[in-house]
Amino acid sequence: MDTNIIISEIKKYIENNILAEAVQVNADTNLKQVGIDSFSTVEIILFIERRFGVSIPDEKLVPDNFKTIQALASTVVELMPDAS
Repeated sequence: MDTNIIISEIKKYIENNILAEAVQVNADTNLKQVGIDSFSTVEIILFIERRFGVSIPDEKLVPDNFKTIQALASTVVELMPDAS
């Protein structure tokens, strides 16, 4: 799956389900600075696992992988079955 599609879907989920209505993010927005906390991070992980059919292992649960939507998408791509 294309990284841009993954970014778009994660962005849409975060804007529609996590953030306040007026808050907009892009692929490089620092998610912590816009109010993403540990509870929100768990919701995002569950969304990613359901939507993209990946399981995020413990070793991938590090702050750098959750800093931006781009970082999240890169992690998803890395975990997808067809990743080489």
